[in-house]
Amino acid sequence: MTANAGSNGGVVERVGGAGTGGAGLLTCLKTLGYAAAAKGWHMAYTSDYNPETRGGLVEGTVVLSSDEPIDNPVIETYTAVLAFDHAGYLSYGPGVEPGGLILWDSSRVRNPPALEGVRSYGVPVFQLARDGGAPGLANMGMLGLYNLIAGYFTIDELLAGMEDYLPVWRHKLLPGNRAVLEAVSQIDPEEYRVS
Repeated sequence: MTANAGSNGGVVERVGGAGTGGAGLLTCLKTLGYAAAAKGWHMAYTSDYNPETRGGLVEGTVVLSSDEPIDNPVIETYTAVLAFDHAGYLSYGPGVEPGGLILWDSSRVRNPPALEGVRSYGVPVFQLARDGGAPGLANMGMLGLYNLIAGYFTIDELLAGMEDYLPVWRHKLLPGNRAVLEAVSQIDPEEYRVS
């Protein structure tokens, strides 16, 4: 059984992450959850953040299942981790299951300790967003690379997920999000693989 196979052979993905408030981690996790729900999958999401959200610690998890109900989004191990800063890498990285995946922002995580048996990718998320024409949407670089590697959703499904939960006044960001996701979909993720 692989790290993301459920007992019935379907997909079960446990994604966790941490970073600095305002970096976009929660948007990534919510987007995955809402895209999964729109596809008819089960999902459970939880987050924790300091009251001073921007600049404070933000943590979250989303559990996605193609065919099994999810009891609880509070989990201790992950099939994938999105680390938006060094503290996020250090706190969530050791929880990645063997064969799992960690993506980390290479502009904020320097010389991270190796994680045995884990696929590790140092992602220049700000550069990917700039390349996509939307430098303020660096989290879409992280989300896009995760989705490119995992392969669960189309770009349209991700954007539909965003549209479902974003307030209407934030829909003006959707074209920029699409541009970054499309730019990332054209890269070879192996060029960012560390181990």
